[in-house]
Amino acid sequence: MGAFVAGSNTVSNMMFSSFQFGVGERIGVDPTWVVALQAVGGAAGNMICVHNVVAASAVVGLLGREGQVIRHTFLPFVYYAGFTGAIGYWILFAEQKGLINAGSLIVLLVLISATIGIYRANTKQRVTQ
Repeated sequence: MGAFVAGSNTVSNMMFSSFQFGVGERIGVDPTWVVALQAVGGAAGNMICVHNVVAASAVVGLLGREGQVIRHTFLPFVYYAGFTGAIGYWILFAEQKGLINAGSLIVLLVLISATIGIYRANTKQRVTQ
């Protein structure tokens, strides 16, 4: 959220790292992992940050089409943020809840979905050639 609003992962980390560290301590997990996941989330937020999209659109000649760029990058953003979040959940709670937890199940689901999607795309590509 900080990177999305501020346009900078550095600013996001400065605003939220202390908060995330405290949350990690309160919920009984390694707070350094929580802060690391904060940095990953900030990087994901940069993908759809309006400041960055406007700057990139101006560079490549897509002025006025920023909404379209954000729509095209939103699905990769959701994948990136959700997949790394699931991995983070898996790591954070593996000791408390075991290796089979919600995070590991989501990671498995995403991997299966990606494999099916790649297979379908390759099959479709072969048919059209």
